[in-house]
Amino acid sequence: MIGCGVIGVGYMGKHHTRILSSIENIELVGISDIEEKRGKEIAKEYACDFFPNYKELIKKTNTIFIATPTNTHRDIAIEALNSGNHIFIEKPLSLDLNEAEEIIKKARSASLLLQIGHIERFNPAIIAAKEFLDGPLFVEAHRLSPFFGRGTDVSVVLDLMVHDLDIILNTVKSGVKNIFAVGVPVLTDNIDIANARIEFKNGTIANVTASRISQTKVRKIRFWQKDSYVSVDSLNKKVNVFRKEIKNGKPEIKEEKVFVSPEEPLLLQNKSFIDACSGKQPMRFKPEEARNALALAQNISEEIKKRTEKPNFKIFPEK
Repeated sequence: MIGCGVIGVGYMGKHHTRILSSIENIELVGISDIEEKRGKEIAKEYACDFFPNYKELIKKTNTIFIATPTNTHRDIAIEALNSGNHIFIEKPLSLDLNEAEEIIKKARSASLLLQIGHIERFNPAIIAAKEFLDGPLFVEAHRLSPFFGRGTDVSVVLDLMVHDLDIILNTVKSGVKNIFAVGVPVLTDNIDIANARIEFKNGTIANVTASRISQTKVRKIRFWQKDSYVSVDSLNKKVNVFRKEIKNGKPEIKEEKVFVSPEEPLLLQNKSFIDACSGKQPMRFKPEEARNALALAQNISEEIKKRTEKPNFKIFPEK
């Protein structure tokens, strides 16, 4: 039996605790959080132990879920790996690519599994759309959310956009040639709304927008391909495929609605990781793929920074 623990039971950590408490053939050993009152309440709700010090928890587990602020990921991950734990880390893996690589290498050298929480990989709408994707020429993604005040330790690029960057990299499968990006801090000290136009070496163009100051929540990504267009609404779990057909010598558009499973992405994600830890199935994707998405997000962030540091040119020359 797999003994699991959750470190950090804020918004995502509590959901991980809920999901893990419902999966058969695992033991939810306990949780740890710096806020003792909240931690004890959640431990009581899900019938597990509370550990004020996460180092005591990882001595009693073999699988750890890390849902703490990003700047703490490296130290907790290395400690957990040194204690022989497989680890799941909420995205982004790190704020620093060198630290991300250190965690990946440590897990590999210890022959332990490492998964990063790119939950959209397990969204039934994304899964259903994959069989219709073949060499997209243009991709447009919108990931918009109202301001909730969480995840603000990083920019919206690392908080939200990175999900779509991961999906796009996994679909386009090409190196990046050029990036044009803009972003604005509105309610926090970090970028709260951003847009990136990415040109890939194979010619594909992706236009990606992310905001955490929107009036409404939107999770849409669309793929234009030769003779077809695939529209994915991962929030409402809808996939529509539009194809070109020739009728009476004239082109027409035929729409096909694709069945999408109603299953919860977080449950699919966590079960997949637990099954990999128990040897029932291989890992669904490699941590190196999450690192690549992180690297692209960092490059986009650098492009935004460069633009904000440029001088303000006057529209008309001075006389």
